[in-house]
Amino acid sequence: MTASKLPDLALSTSDTTDTPGSPRYRPLRAWAVLLLLAVFMVLNFADRISLALAAQPLIRALHLSASEFGLISSSFYFLYSVSAVGVGFLATRHVPLKWLLFLMSLLWAATQLPVFLFASGGVLLGTRVGLGMAEGPATAVANSTAYSWFPPHRRGLPTALLTSGASVAKLVAAPLLTVLIVREGWRSAFLALAIAGLVWCVVWFFGGRTGPFAPAPVATPDAASRAARRRTFLTVVRSRTFLVLLLATYPMYALISVVLSWLPSYLEAGLGFSPITSGFLFGLPSIIGMVVMLGAGWVTDRLLAAGASARVAHGLVPTLALALGGVLLTLLPLAGGSRYVAYALLVAGYCLTLVAQPIVYAAIGTAAAPSQRTSVLSLFIALQSTSGIIAPWATGALVDAAGDRVSGYNTAFLVLGALIAAGGLVAARFCDPGRDAAHDAPA
Repeated sequence: MTASKLPDLALSTSDTTDTPGSPRYRPLRAWAVLLLLAVFMVLNFADRISLALAAQPLIRALHLSASEFGLISSSFYFLYSVSAVGVGFLATRHVPLKWLLFLMSLLWAATQLPVFLFASGGVLLGTRVGLGMAEGPATAVANSTAYSWFPPHRRGLPTALLTSGASVAKLVAAPLLTVLIVREGWRSAFLALAIAGLVWCVVWFFGGRTGPFAPAPVATPDAASRAARRRTFLTVVRSRTFLVLLLATYPMYALISVVLSWLPSYLEAGLGFSPITSGFLFGLPSIIGMVVMLGAGWVTDRLLAAGASARVAHGLVPTLALALGGVLLTLLPLAGGSRYVAYALLVAGYCLTLVAQPIVYAAIGTAAAPSQRTSVLSLFIALQSTSGIIAPWATGALVDAAGDRVSGYNTAFLVLGALIAAGGLVAARFCDPGRDAAHDAPA
């Protein structure tokens, strides 16, 4: 859904540039592998949003209530965080990244086929749990594989291309899947994604591999070194910056999960747009979100270059953006009968909250000691994403309880907006990455 800075599992002090005896950068092969990884990320998010795009005909066909559909959507996150951390641990133990990617894509395809063949509420619940487990580590492993093909000074653009997979999926895949659902039925979208995943597996089997800039094996640290690392790790995760940023972005991630699960239904059943129009409008926040995130990144870089503190650039900018975005979301019930005003408020509030995501990750990375950066960020993202277990189900329950659908959706966005605004203001007061930074202790 969103672009974000993620843990660099492949980055190590052994990475080198074009110096004698260093790994050689091979641009044609590197970009060919990157293209395959970019398609992998598009499929990742297309699989994730397929349920939301098929929501209304699926709910009617299977006679599901909104809260039942919300529970099925929430189930995607049941094992998402656990698998992200677990597979990240496997990756650091040098399990070949090629086979991790192959297995993940194969599992994605396997979760789509049962929905096409014999869909039911129970089948949907089980396959979404499986899909979430298989997708949890996707972004980190894909980025790590890409970094193995590019020297450190060439990794910016590849990272941007991979993290834009959610936006490309919503801009390109969502309209195509919507047209397929309207013309051929909702089951056809799951069959198409299963076939696409299997095709990618075949291509990756023959063309994918880890590159020359993969990190060298690291010696097992001694007891004193492990104790020092634990101290620096705990220094960050117990700090006010870590805790208040988690508090502030927890409802933000809940909003992302609701948008991924319910936005097409809100546009169609709540605001009255046609299914085709809803599919296209689903992608518009991605365009605006990319622009505002890139702009915010440029602003924070400029602030730091001009001598601003980490508290200002990585603390106040994202937290005040969260507060303003949350306030806009609370105004949705005041849109009256204008669906265009409601959609504009939703897009504006949602995109402002997206400003915070990459900057907050940068703030956590700033506070963490270099040797602990990956583990600290992985823990932060894992904790943050657990909000997705609650939010889609709670939104469905509010829709069921409301007198009309649009009121239920508006109530959900009002609650999320209020929590985001409050969290942003609290974090703006207490967040200071520079003050709470931990440094590697000598072994």
